[in-house]
Amino acid sequence: MKSSCLVRIVVLAILLISSFAAVPQQTKASTSKKVVVAVDVLNVRSKATTMGQKLGQLKLGQTVTVLGKTANNWYQLRYAGKNAYIAATYTKAFNAKATTGLTKNGAAVVSVAEGLKGRPYVFGATGPVSFDCSGFTRYVYNALGKSLPRTAAAQYGATKRTAPVAGDLVFFTHGSGIQHVGIAVDGSTMINANSYYGQVVKESFRSGYWGSRYVAAGSL
Repeated sequence: MKSSCLVRIVVLAILLISSFAAVPQQTKASTSKKVVVAVDVLNVRSKATTMGQKLGQLKLGQTVTVLGKTANNWYQLRYAGKNAYIAATYTKAFNAKATTGLTKNGAAVVSVAEGLKGRPYVFGATGPVSFDCSGFTRYVYNALGKSLPRTAAAQYGATKRTAPVAGDLVFFTHGSGIQHVGIAVDGSTMINANSYYGQVVKESFRSGYWGSRYVAAGSL
C-alpha cells in the first residue's frame, strides 16, 4: 500500500515538473513601452536569440513599441503581424520629453541624435562608432535619407539661414569662418560631437562657451 502511494506521488511529481518545463519562456513584464534603435541596423528575429529567423530590420533612430523583456535581454514586439524579438542591448529608452511638440521632421532628427549621445569624439571620424562635429551631423541626416557635405563650412553653405528649431543645424566660429556645427534640439540647446568633452553631448548654444561663438542656424 505504502509502495503504491509512493509510486503515485513520484508520477505526479514528474507530471508537474514536465508541465512547467513545457511552458514557453515568458517576458519579465507585459507593460508596453517605446524604445529607440541605437545602431545602424537592428535585426528583427522570430525567437529571442541570434539563431532565430530574421523577419526584417529596423533602422537607426526608429521608435518601436515593445511588449516586454525576456530573461536573456531581448524585447518582444509585434512585427508584420507576428510575435518577434529584438536585442535590447542595441536600443535606448525613448525620451518622450525630447520630442514632445516637435514637427515630424524635427522629432526624427532629434531622436536619431539623442540615440548617439555618449559616443566618442574623434577628429576626422564619420561614425558610427565615433564622430567629429560635421561627421556627426552628416551621419544623422544621412540616416534619415538627407544628404549633407562633409565639413562644417560646406554644410553652412548647403543650408538656408533660419531661426533655429529642432532638427536644424547650428553653426559656430572660432574667429574666422565656420569651424563647428551641431543639431538644434530647440531654440537654445543642441546635440553635438564635442572635442572638449570627448563625446557626443547635449548642451546650450545660447550661453556658456558656444554663446559668443554662435553664427547662425541652417535648414535644408
